[in-house]
Amino acid sequence: MKKPSKIITLSATVALALSLAGQDFASAAAFKDINSVQDKDKIIAMYDSGLIKGITAELFAPNKTVTQAESVQFFVNALGLNLDLVRFVKEPKASDYYENAKDSAWYANAFIIAAVNGLDLPSDLNPNEKLTREAFTHQLIHTIEIIGKLPIIKPVVVEFKDQDQVKVDYAGSIQRALNYGVVELDKNGKLHPKKEITRAEAAIEISNALNYLKAHSAQEQVGESEALTAEQAAQLIKGAVGEAANLQIKIDPKAVVTRESFTYLLVHTLQTSGQLPILKLVPAEIKDNDNIDILNQGAIQTAIALGFVQLDQEGKFNPKAGITRKDAIDIVGKAVKYLKAHPAPEQGGVSKTITVEQAAELIKKAAGDTNLQIKIDSKADVTRESFTYLLVHTLQAGGKLPMLKLIPIEIKDNDKIGIIYQGAIQTALALKFVQLDSEGNFNPKNGVTLADATAMVDRVQEIVKETNK
Repeated sequence: MKKPSKIITLSATVALALSLAGQDFASAAAFKDINSVQDKDKIIAMYDSGLIKGITAELFAPNKTVTQAESVQFFVNALGLNLDLVRFVKEPKASDYYENAKDSAWYANAFIIAAVNGLDLPSDLNPNEKLTREAFTHQLIHTIEIIGKLPIIKPVVVEFKDQDQVKVDYAGSIQRALNYGVVELDKNGKLHPKKEITRAEAAIEISNALNYLKAHSAQEQVGESEALTAEQAAQLIKGAVGEAANLQIKIDPKAVVTRESFTYLLVHTLQTSGQLPILKLVPAEIKDNDNIDILNQGAIQTAIALGFVQLDQEGKFNPKAGITRKDAIDIVGKAVKYLKAHPAPEQGGVSKTITVEQAAELIKKAAGDTNLQIKIDSKADVTRESFTYLLVHTLQAGGKLPMLKLIPIEIKDNDKIGIIYQGAIQTALALKFVQLDSEGNFNPKNGVTLADATAMVDRVQEIVKETNK
């Protein structure tokens, strides 16, 4: 089942919360039913830290079995998972991810959060199923490895008396759980994998898992300070775009991601997907603007105007500086916050015919000159022929494109193209800014969408860069 793109962050300082259902009460020491529980001190410590709750003022119900729905809620709360950095085009439902889930059930939101954050849970899970020790442990280990970004270790194999009872699919995660100290064997050297797990056992396993994560939090902190990779950049941007992230984000996997390249890619992708309008901006003064690639300047001005990025104390953007994953997550978080507060109109986006103003801004972007004066009737309809002509004409007039000697391509509906547009359209076809449809028609009178116009401009920029090498 396809899952939306997501962005996941876990900090060593995150306030972890675990809800095992029930109400808040003064002290776990008041629980009358945990005196005989092994490791009861862990339950008391977790309660006192606000990580677990009792079912009444005096009862924890340590022997009550845990259902699949309850375990998902445990994981979501314990690891502080949320949807803060994820944006949806339509309201998500639990049943979108898990076919047996009820959208009105108490666990529905936890299921959505679990799915979007990438927890490894079966799509056909039964919310009311009582979990065994092996199933709960398997899910817990996969959760902390995904969310905590733990390396997959080759565990030291621990032999135990009933390991032949462990489901083959769970064997690896059970071994890692033993290595991590999340679970322990009993005094007889048994795990009891098929036994239904209790609230007390679940709480203790999660306590052990959180302690393991805390001990390895330095890895996460180092990871956040490392330079952002191209793959990480693409994933972060897809998460910000939401379901429109089916867009192909072009980025060289070997490329060094800088502040300007990441900012450009974020803004460009959001505009291409219809999440951001083409804005008419009053440019901010950037002290090191001459260090910014002219093709990236518009996107960076947009990002500054919308509060995605800021200049330093000296008024510099530092475009060529590397960007860390932590900084990139911060930029994306601000972008998502803006998008949630300014949702795109339902009929807007990539499928809507562009306006005259958008056409002019896109052509300025292609020409790499935001101060360019483009004469275009504000009341005119933007068609495929008029936009293509204006794009090619502006670029040739600015010396961005050579005057080509063309061998005309046969266009089936050439008689419908205005004679003044024909040369520019032949140039655009030769340079592959545009293409004919499957029947060989150009469809000159059709409106041009934001997606089509942006694709043309992208191709222009690629050619201009190649020409200027």
